[in-house]
Amino acid sequence: MTKETTQKFGTPCTFLQLNLPQPSISRNRGAQRNRPNEPAHTPSEYWKLNMYLPFVDHLIAELNTRLLTTEPRFVAQQLILKNIAQLTLAVGDIIFNEYVDDAHVTKDEFRSEIRRWLAKWTGDFDDIPNNLQETLNVINKDLYPAIFQILNVFACMPVSTATAERSFCTMRRVKTYLRNTMKTNRLSGLGLLNIYREKQISADTVLDIFSREKERKWSLMF
Repeated sequence: MTKETTQKFGTPCTFLQLNLPQPSISRNRGAQRNRPNEPAHTPSEYWKLNMYLPFVDHLIAELNTRLLTTEPRFVAQQLILKNIAQLTLAVGDIIFNEYVDDAHVTKDEFRSEIRRWLAKWTGDFDDIPNNLQETLNVINKDLYPAIFQILNVFACMPVSTATAERSFCTMRRVKTYLRNTMKTNRLSGLGLLNIYREKQISADTVLDIFSREKERKWSLMF
């Protein structure tokens, strides 16, 4: 916040004229257990220590946990020349097990490529590539076919998925106020029909299955 803001018609005014509270430091009374309370001399320093820095630290921790630890496919980033110091044969085995269908080589052949890749780029280089695209530009796909193929697949791989968001949006459309008493099985079925609407569904097959569930529904077959 700045000390001046703009009214509806563009006339500048102060916090006092608008009766808005000025930024201040929260009260500090002993040990706080329900909120962070790092000591600070100014409001700006207080909110930076208690809100901004913890949020950034949490964001970095979540990115490391979700993208680097839980997903073995992202270990392929160790093949990038900027991260080659972290590349070992053990890491290479993890990469091979994750991309075995794309490498088109045996495990021993891939290990041989890893050794040659390390021997070529281990040392001091002034213009070493810093990202995935630059690494793909300098790699020789005839000498390192498996590494080249894995990095190509890795470059096309999304870092996240929209499946959960897509499901929530579908549920908002399907489970309306008039369908509030819908049970889980029916909601899941309608949701799948809404998401995969390009799938062709045979009405006769659905009617046949539905009619055979109970004897009182046999009349639907005739």
